[in-house]
Amino acid sequence: MPLAVIIVCAQHAYGMPNTLAHVVVLLVLALQCASLRADLLYRTLEKVDGQQRWSAARNYSNPSDMPHARYAARGATVPAEEVRVFVSGNITRADRIGAEVMADLIATGRQKLSGNSVWFASDGGDIDAAMDIGRLMRRLRVFAIIDKNDQCMSACVFAFMGGERRSVAGRLGIHRPFFPHTQDLPDRQVRFRYLQKILKDYVDEMDFPSSLYEAVMLVPPESVKILAAAELKNFFLDGISPSSEDFADAAAARHLNLTMAEYLKRKASAPACSALVAANNGCEPRLQGAVPGSR
Repeated sequence: MPLAVIIVCAQHAYGMPNTLAHVVVLLVLALQCASLRADLLYRTLEKVDGQQRWSAARNYSNPSDMPHARYAARGATVPAEEVRVFVSGNITRADRIGAEVMADLIATGRQKLSGNSVWFASDGGDIDAAMDIGRLMRRLRVFAIIDKNDQCMSACVFAFMGGERRSVAGRLGIHRPFFPHTQDLPDRQVRFRYLQKILKDYVDEMDFPSSLYEAVMLVPPESVKILAAAELKNFFLDGISPSSEDFADAAAARHLNLTMAEYLKRKASAPACSALVAANNGCEPRLQGAVPGSR
């Protein structure tokens, strides 16, 4: 069942950082929109009148939305809540904190991600927060999904890149980052080159081709380039990166007690299963005994 989310615009500018090390923290990679913020939200699967339904949205970074017994009582035995997690709007540092709360709830068995997925509908925001969310998602080995009616733009793309498997049914847009301030500083170009290095290193860390970084830098900051289906595939934004695929293939081969060569031969003849279909429980096991997205 697809999740309905509200897309809001990204905040355009933050204050000027005082040191080079904090350039990325306060930098915004975003489209020019009204000043609105985003949330890392979740819905729980609840039983109402004998039927399973998704609850109202709750915010991971809002303490009043977090049931104290489930989060604070470490020793308690609490059944895992099935949750559907999504990012909508402008990504901020509060969402990075919320992502850490989400990861802790999952690690302690208090929550279970529906379809092992996080859904994206965001126009951008804070680059540093987006990259931190991306790294956390990669550690959790979750799917990242853009539904057909949604879009992930600008800094959102860096968070989306953290999904071990990724599916783009909607729109994904990139452009070159910019500094929100206009001061004529003697080291402005040095700072921008430092930003470039941070972004390039992140692309490499997440196992994407350098051509993705080059594509981002080619788009002027006042514009946005919506990537075509072929480009999404070529950049591994729709699919899985080589190292992640090797990891998953090795795990599946071990599970089936096969050599890598034997497993890959079977895999070649099996139908593909996208992250989007898998998240909606629409996939049959690609190989006997192997379930898409299992670890």
